[in-house]
Amino acid sequence: MKKRITICLSLLVMAILACGLPTSGLPGGNPLGGNNAAQPVSLSKGLASLNSYLATFSIKTSGPDPADSSTIVYESQRSQKQDAHYTRMTSTQVKKGADSPQGNDSAGEVYRIGNDQCTKSGDKWSWTSMPPNEAEMLNLTMNVFDITPMIDNPTFVANETVNNIPTKHYSFKVTGLGVKSGANVTANQGDYWLAVDGQYIVKYSLVVETVVDPKTSIIHMEVLIDVKNINQPVNIAFPQACLDAKAAATPVP
Repeated sequence: MKKRITICLSLLVMAILACGLPTSGLPGGNPLGGNNAAQPVSLSKGLASLNSYLATFSIKTSGPDPADSSTIVYESQRSQKQDAHYTRMTSTQVKKGADSPQGNDSAGEVYRIGNDQCTKSGDKWSWTSMPPNEAEMLNLTMNVFDITPMIDNPTFVANETVNNIPTKHYSFKVTGLGVKSGANVTANQGDYWLAVDGQYIVKYSLVVETVVDPKTSIIHMEVLIDVKNINQPVNIAFPQACLDAKAAATPVP
């Protein structure tokens, strides 16, 4: 169960970030109960409205065995001025009885500046130069994933400044959690902070946990979205490894 949840969530984020686009959110309903003031724009639209940012998306899950866990973290940096985007994904899986759980770590990186993209998978870097219409169509295709994180009947908490941005803080709980499974709900807390100017999500947090058997069946999940360095100067450049990959991919006259 834990693995399937992680894969579903991570693939949605990874599919969008891999193309160097502002990302959309995580799957889920959005029943706001008529509270339009609490309605965020999608993460894709919100991030696209910013000149620059550093966004972190993390998904942490554990269970059913409490000794098993998985953590996936995406860091996404964007510069509208440069038409540039950088994404780094790291994944760590810990299995019960594993002699070296850190050996299950993996990481990937994507640089995209204009129509040029450089990708790192394992220790290998690859370079792609796309014609303008291909890059345009890729952007259009990925915008199909323009969705928002789960928000369930939110309640206004307070006006707060988060990451140097004036925000409105809302909280919520996932309704119906544990009803179908019969599990005991031991954690159920969602919070998000909307920018006063723009209605985009500056921060989002969801922590849920259900228990059937405390020794053998505990499902725990934490989702975090954090947008920092909003509209601050940033410089994204291809590292030397990308330039080497470009030289290797360029045909010799």
